[in-house]
Amino acid sequence: MKRPLQFLIVGLPYSGKTTLAKELENKLGFARINIDELKFNEGYTDVGDDDVPDEVWKKIFKKADQLIVKYLKDGDSLANEYAWITRQWRDRARKVAKEAGFDTKLIYIKVAPDEIQRRWLENSKTKKRFHWPEKEFESYLRDFEEPTQDEDIIIFDQTIPVEELIKKNIISSSLKPPVF
Repeated sequence: MKRPLQFLIVGLPYSGKTTLAKELENKLGFARINIDELKFNEGYTDVGDDDVPDEVWKKIFKKADQLIVKYLKDGDSLANEYAWITRQWRDRARKVAKEAGFDTKLIYIKVAPDEIQRRWLENSKTKKRFHWPEKEFESYLRDFEEPTQDEDIIIFDQTIPVEELIKKNIISSSLKPPVF
């Protein structure tokens, strides 16, 4: 039997991380961690990350770390979705899984910055999801460190259907057969 894996879902805000993570949850039975949901559970629903106190972030990441270990030890592969803007942040999440005896793969949702900007502007009008304050959004665009091949990445540029991504890259790593 294959061991469960942590899949870091990496990309800029508005790239489709949550959409992909929910597909993995629904089609493959993955557990899912969404840092924004953990932040919202702490009562910070209408503010950007910069407005969340450091002590609350420590609590949020402690909870996320506990969930990583719990899900993997329970035998569930995991879609861990967060922007994972820097290599340092990604390495931190990898370390949590590794110390518990599990491996991590990275799915990079590669979307052109002009498309990200278009989605952000559209969301500013529709408010279909949490809307990042402009200052923070611009800092994410500026500070994002694109994953490199040595990070064991799967690149998803959204030119193929999610089902094809799953069949080609994820089924061989997952424990449960997909439901299409």
